[in-house]
Amino acid sequence: MRRLFVRLLPAFLFGLSLGLLLDGQVTTPASDFPLRTFFSVRSAQPDDTIPDILREQFEKDDGSPLRSVAVDLDGDGRNEKFVLCGVPRATGGYQWLVYDVARGVGRGIVVGTIIFIGQERDGGYPRLESYWKQGGEMSVVFRYAFAKSRYGRSGTWALTPWETSEFFRAKPALDFERELVEIK
Repeated sequence: MRRLFVRLLPAFLFGLSLGLLLDGQVTTPASDFPLRTFFSVRSAQPDDTIPDILREQFEKDDGSPLRSVAVDLDGDGRNEKFVLCGVPRATGGYQWLVYDVARGVGRGIVVGTIIFIGQERDGGYPRLESYWKQGGEMSVVFRYAFAKSRYGRSGTWALTPWETSEFFRAKPALDFERELVEIK
């Protein structure tokens, strides 16, 4: 029995060390987030219809003009707005307030440079995914789900450059000249 253990120990240690070396190199499967559409910071247009009271929901705000991207999230024919704050969060990501124009309420803060709107829904609203580069070579992906009348973070991934390329390779081709176009 001892000889068997001695013979298997090197193979076990090799497998363990290989597993530690490859740790973190697993990407999200392509089918894990079916994509409906996307937009980025460059899609945000100046919007003076946003009530100033909503500024309180941002982590930081310098009072600069707000910009927004209008999207019908819940399928009721009326657009909600992703309101972009001019000041990034302390961690460096752009802050977007999901604003329900019809009800006059904020539906949560989403952080990212690129916002992906999914096909799957929670509570009548689509799941969201965001991407942003935190600094250095690290990128961050957040997932958001709608629950209890607001969006909340449901997943977080810090990506290496290799994982970032795999993340975008798993997405349909993103044409930044055609943001907010439905992806089939």
